[in-house]
Amino acid sequence: MTRCCFIAAIVLLAINTTNAVAETSSEKSSAEQTPAHAQITDTSDNRIPQPSNTALTAYVWDFSRSIDNNYDDWPDNWQRKVGSRYPQYVKIGISPHDESVEQKGRHFDSEVIRYWPNLRQHFDSLPPLPPSFADLVSDRYLEVELDGGLAMVQSDKVKTSRVYQYRLSARVMTRNLVHDSARVEFVFIDEDGQQVEVHSTEPVSGATNWKELVINNVRAPNHATHMFVRLIVEGAEDGLEDIRGTVGFDDIRIEPFPQLQLITDEPLGVYEYGHGVVATAIVLGLPTGASKVHFQLFDVNGKKLASERADIATSIRERTITIDSIQMQSATDKESKQLLDMRFNWTLPRMRPGFYRVTAFLEGKHISSLSTETNVAVIEPLVDTRVPGCFGWTLPQGDKVPHGLGASGVITATENDSAAPSNDYIASRDLVNWLLQIGVDWVKFPCWVAPDDDHAASRIVDICTRLQDSEIQTVGMLDVPREDQIPLYDLRSRRDTVASEFFRDIRVWHPLLEPVMTRLTLKVRKWQLGADDDYSFLGRSRLRESISSISTGLQGYGQPLEIAICWPWTEPVLPKSETSWQAVCRSGTPELTSKEIDSYLELSRDTNYAGGPETWIVLNPAAKSHYERDSRILDMVLRMATVRKHRVQAAFVSNPHDPENGLLTSDSRPTMMLLPWRTTAQLIGSLRQVGSLRLRSKANNIVFAGQDRAVLMVWSETPCEEKIYLGDDVEAINVWGRTEDLEVETIENRHVQSIKIGRLPIFLVNVDPENLAFRMSVEVEQTQIDSMLGQAQPLDVSFANPTRDGLAGSLEIRAPEAWSFDEPSIEWELLGGHDTKTQFEVVLGNSAKVGDYELALNFEQQTVPPKRFTVYREITVGPVGLELRAATRILEGGQLQVEVEMLNHSRLPQSYDCILFPHSGRKYQRRFIQIEPGEVSRRDFYLPDAADLLGTTLLLRASEQDGHRILNYEIPVQR
Repeated sequence: MTRCCFIAAIVLLAINTTNAVAETSSEKSSAEQTPAHAQITDTSDNRIPQPSNTALTAYVWDFSRSIDNNYDDWPDNWQRKVGSRYPQYVKIGISPHDESVEQKGRHFDSEVIRYWPNLRQHFDSLPPLPPSFADLVSDRYLEVELDGGLAMVQSDKVKTSRVYQYRLSARVMTRNLVHDSARVEFVFIDEDGQQVEVHSTEPVSGATNWKELVINNVRAPNHATHMFVRLIVEGAEDGLEDIRGTVGFDDIRIEPFPQLQLITDEPLGVYEYGHGVVATAIVLGLPTGASKVHFQLFDVNGKKLASERADIATSIRERTITIDSIQMQSATDKESKQLLDMRFNWTLPRMRPGFYRVTAFLEGKHISSLSTETNVAVIEPLVDTRVPGCFGWTLPQGDKVPHGLGASGVITATENDSAAPSNDYIASRDLVNWLLQIGVDWVKFPCWVAPDDDHAASRIVDICTRLQDSEIQTVGMLDVPREDQIPLYDLRSRRDTVASEFFRDIRVWHPLLEPVMTRLTLKVRKWQLGADDDYSFLGRSRLRESISSISTGLQGYGQPLEIAICWPWTEPVLPKSETSWQAVCRSGTPELTSKEIDSYLELSRDTNYAGGPETWIVLNPAAKSHYERDSRILDMVLRMATVRKHRVQAAFVSNPHDPENGLLTSDSRPTMMLLPWRTTAQLIGSLRQVGSLRLRSKANNIVFAGQDRAVLMVWSETPCEEKIYLGDDVEAINVWGRTEDLEVETIENRHVQSIKIGRLPIFLVNVDPENLAFRMSVEVEQTQIDSMLGQAQPLDVSFANPTRDGLAGSLEIRAPEAWSFDEPSIEWELLGGHDTKTQFEVVLGNSAKVGDYELALNFEQQTVPPKRFTVYREITVGPVGLELRAATRILEGGQLQVEVEMLNHSRLPQSYDCILFPHSGRKYQRRFIQIEPGEVSRRDFYLPDAADLLGTTLLLRASEQDGHRILNYEIPVQR
């Protein structure tokens, strides 16, 4: 019986396997382009109103027998790199996950082969050899056994299409790795086999169980015809490699998905206010069931502003061919210039200046999530006349600015790839115009090109010329040569790819740089050695002489150059006598706060003022993953404001495209940080921080001023409102670049603007610079006046005329009712640039209370027309050195306890006769308090049946013994 079952199992296995092979052969004959190891998933649905009966091909390398047809334990058509660092003796091959399972399968196969000839006599459909049971049950992977070398293996290439986006996934395992790491690369090549684009997973090291690595949403670049997977085991950056260790790769998949792209008619997403915005959704490889494209528009706070639906059934425009004919077609195949073109446009409603997010997603039956979004910034000029400031960008990739495709950049039936715009480089004119739009006033541009690369050198000369003509200060950056040029610089190791090593031997670098520098130094005078985080010159011996020698070598026969080097914040700058460079760029990780920047710049102030090198700094936004939006914006704006307090000639964002600390998305569209940076840079970039106002709302503020304009920046952790007069045409600009008119009120015959202040800064523009300077000059000399009731005391008010011309006017003090002045209003007259002190005599009446007061100083300047405004200053009434505190609470039984404390900060003892006057006809109570120097004395008052006293105010009158002071103190009754 057992033997019969065994034979039956063999027959069923053979028949099923034969049928499977036959079906696979049929599929292969109907689609010759599909590799034998690719998995086909049919996504057809005849209900969709366009020809979409397309099978999306997922390429899978699972290292099973299907990709090792010659039984050599090596995947068919795969290649390995062999060289000095990639020795042949490093064992790489297909291995089973479980050796015991494979052994049992082999044993089963050996039993089957004994009965196979007899079985074929009874079953004519059986193949000559039985299928391998071991191949069916054994799970295999690609294993790398390290032996003191590295490994690099790549798959066979498969065709790619720009119709789809791709997802690469792979499982990786590592054992006993100390120095080495493993990763997977997704590589696109052109028709000549040259690499066009490479995407890499994160590296895996140490001891790691099977882990899936994924690269999502990859689109085939222009000119790419094929793609493949590269498996890499590499050593540490310090050159150390593992002698022992194991790496495994398995289940490598390249999966295509339909593409839903969202673009706008401005590829970089920046629009001038008033220009229309058209968003276009491009659907490639349309999934089954899709019926509509749904657009939505959101503001910066996520509020939905508008939406629109486009009907796919009535909007699709198909040209001459179906998607079947392009499924495996390369976008650069010149024999096929026809692609499916499905576009859905939405003209967005008119938008005010600010940041916006546009989304698009597909609707329909059986639709999995397929959505996309893009950002749009609407801007307007923020200053009447552009004056170059100090804020700029470092462009590490130069004019290689990823910018996606505009509305005309999608391949259609009449376009081919040779005519398609490049996503890599941006035209020099467009680059400069874009930088001007965004408010960039300084640019660091990489200029290290090969000596024979005339095309790159000409392009850089053109860009630098346009930048300089547009008054954008340009700094040439010599950070690192092109990859293929690095071996020419005689470096000791790959770790030495830093500026100080490249410039180590003038005999090496001078011949390589001279052809380029001869052309560039005619246009660019400022040069930085190394990237913004390259501190390799720090600690170099004879640094002054070294930089001088490099400068002379770079200059050649051109104009004298200004050399900059990078210096960490944590290291003190060198005195002028030890420097030969003209600028030092300060930076560090993590980013410093505004207070820390202020402190470091204060430490180096003496060097700056003594004629030492200019100070540049790196000023990146805080990390996106660590802080929420408003905190990042406030932090960035405050640090930019701090820069304008010191002699900092330039402040750079080191990489605007950085996903953590940048201002742009990967395709150069605005993030939420771009507009706050632009607004701040344009409004204060050319101004100096000159102080602050004392506002009644206690809001934080900074005053910036230049020759003919001033800006007041205000913010507050707690929302508040300030009413103040700052000029006739004052406007408020928020960090998003939106201008708002301020509400004007009239208070006591004086106009004031009403300003609502929140956590994010507001910039008040068109303020009167003279008014701000006058307000900041006003001081009340006495911060405290004594509680000498009925006696005249001096009150001095000083102020200055900030203008060049003479100024006259009057000053009136508006004080509490119990205060009186012998002369409440005083006329004054001042020459330009002079100050004065005006003295008033104040008398406190019997009902005057001790405590803190706000004096309203009403100024009227005799101008045409007259200017009337009020400045507020605080003053304290009470004896110097004495502090009085009081508190109340209701005790059990309804009794009110009043606690009175007096603190004596003076050097003499003080004594007071204290009388507490309750309201409602209650009898007063009396206590005597004596306080020794430096001590605290407390007295309690008790009032019965105090329920009716809640919410009222008690009066405490303290008369100084053997003195003339009388302290009137109000005590609010609380529980």
